Amino acid sequence: MNKEEILMASRHENKNKDLVELEAGHLSERYASRAGALMCCAVCLLSSILAKKMLYGPWTIYFCMVATQWFVRFVKLGRKSDLALSMLFLVLTILALTGLIARLSGASV
Repeated sequence: MNKEEILMASRHENKNKDLVELEAGHLSERYASRAGALMCCAVCLLSSILAKKMLYGPWTIYFCMVATQWFVRFVKLGRKSDLALSMLFLVLTILALTGLIARLSGASV
């Protein structure tokens, strides 16, 4: 293979995206995930202090997003540890959703 064929194959493999652009996308996803967790903590802490109630909605959304991220990693990479983490976050999603439903239905949780 000559240089042009290698470049063409690389562009095809990366869907015409620059490697720097791909890395920036991955880095932004990591920071966005951490910022989401921080905001969930802040919103739930404020709610707990000011309203004396635990909010389950933000955690339901956040845990579902993280479970999806780990499951996609499992599908792409096939690592059992990624599947275990996705299942853990799925359980946390279900628990938070159960708390949310209980709170919305009027039960004291």
